[in-house]
Amino acid sequence: MKTFIYRPFNSIIEYCPVVISKGKLFFEQLEGVEEDPSNQGLTIVASTCNDGWGYIKNFDIKTVEAWPMPNRLLLRFLSKADGLCYEVDTPLDAKRAEELWLAQEKGYPQDSFKSYIVGTTPYGGVAIWLQGATRSILFQWIHANEVELNEIELPRYGWIRETESMPFFSRKELEDNMQQFYYRYVALEEHWDWERMAWVEYEDNDPYYDDLDLDSVEDHRSDGTFNYIRGDESQLKYHTAGKPHRITVRWHAGNTEYLAHFWILGFMIRKFFNTFFHEQVHDKADFLLRLDPENNAYQLALRADQQSKPYIIPFFSYQLIVFKDGIEHYVSKNYQLEDGQWSWLWREKEETPEAEQKDNKQQ
Repeated sequence: MKTFIYRPFNSIIEYCPVVISKGKLFFEQLEGVEEDPSNQGLTIVASTCNDGWGYIKNFDIKTVEAWPMPNRLLLRFLSKADGLCYEVDTPLDAKRAEELWLAQEKGYPQDSFKSYIVGTTPYGGVAIWLQGATRSILFQWIHANEVELNEIELPRYGWIRETESMPFFSRKELEDNMQQFYYRYVALEEHWDWERMAWVEYEDNDPYYDDLDLDSVEDHRSDGTFNYIRGDESQLKYHTAGKPHRITVRWHAGNTEYLAHFWILGFMIRKFFNTFFHEQVHDKADFLLRLDPENNAYQLALRADQQSKPYIIPFFSYQLIVFKDGIEHYVSKNYQLEDGQWSWLWREKEETPEAEQKDNKQQ
């Protein structure tokens, strides 16, 4: 039986705290270890993470132990937001989790998964993520059943039922946020032409185009996941993920480096994703990034395939700030974020082997 080094964490929405009455991740009994049902499994303890939904409180692992992937979740929690108690006892697909974990380790060893996270929400939502330093995925989305408080919980937590603090979002909004879609990011080699009032491809002899190169794309999504793509290593790969609500793009032209941060309004991106994937019945999409700092022109769009007309996401659906060599270069008219809110998204530029080879040749 293969074992993995990971630590289980719990993640809850900051403004929707819960009390966990009982929480365990179970797995197959390890060989050579005497079975003890009372001591089997890993305990889940509620922990509010200020970094947001889907994140763990910290990555500080002081003890390293190895376990098999969990094959069962037992969880009973009380939501302070809606004053209700929920319980779920469900099998987990340990084989699939193991396959995803090993695939990430093999394909991107520097970005291997490190944490197995269980998240809880009002209305009985339970999410499970696999997370590393630069990528996380939603492994499973579960609905717990509403239950009554038992004789032990009633005297301790009966007051929760009387709470007047309701969630900041509806059950439908929560379900919309956790939906998964099949898409990829594509940065188009186009610029804005004021005479034609259209996006057109760069000419081969355009000096900006000759030195244009995409460095990275980082997105944070409404389902609690994130992804940091360096260079073009997986830029053209479709993947299943939630709707993005923050996108950071880094690119350079020659020695000039650009960095753009897009903040997308949640209700707007839900509308456009639902229209594109459900009403227009598309199975997968290219999420187009049009970036032209020379003309201060930028655009986000969804496209079903290489031939179809893109479905433009209106500029008022997101706030944008662009930096040129670390200095503020462009800000959208609707930009209202306070200074510094973008800075935590800045990652130190990491050289890929391809980039190092290119630098060596230039030298």
